[in-house]
Amino acid sequence: MKNLNKKQIISLMKIKSPFLMIDKIKNIIDLKSSLGIKKINKNSWFFKCHFINDPLMPGTLVEEAMLQTIVSTLYSNKKFSNKICLITSAKTNFYTKVSKPTTLRIYVKILKIKKLGIETSGIVKDHKNKKIASGNYNYFISKK
Repeated sequence: MKNLNKKQIISLMKIKSPFLMIDKIKNIIDLKSSLGIKKINKNSWFFKCHFINDPLMPGTLVEEAMLQTIVSTLYSNKKFSNKICLITSAKTNFYTKVSKPTTLRIYVKILKIKKLGIETSGIVKDHKNKKIASGNYNYFISKK
């Protein structure tokens, strides 16, 4: 199993803070699955500007954490090093909000890889193993 640190993720994804929604990826099983980690603290940038007086992490950023974990997992394989994975469909379900410091655990699976498309899924849980969100995502594969 392979792991990626923040510096490696930035290099693969070409995304940096504050929009980088994952801190590290662990337990990468090549083109099968991985576990993304994102530490949320009381000073996280979105708490300062989203729903003032009742701050929470926007659902779009929770979803983005899943998408970034999926694509980083794909890009960590040499087969995808010269490809771009573009999201074509997303279906995300949300179960509870992220309004306090926690560590998000982002479990992703690569379900099917076709010539031009990839089917994936993800689940986000907090540090108490409470489900935050889940979803199914499809990607189109193109050359850089």
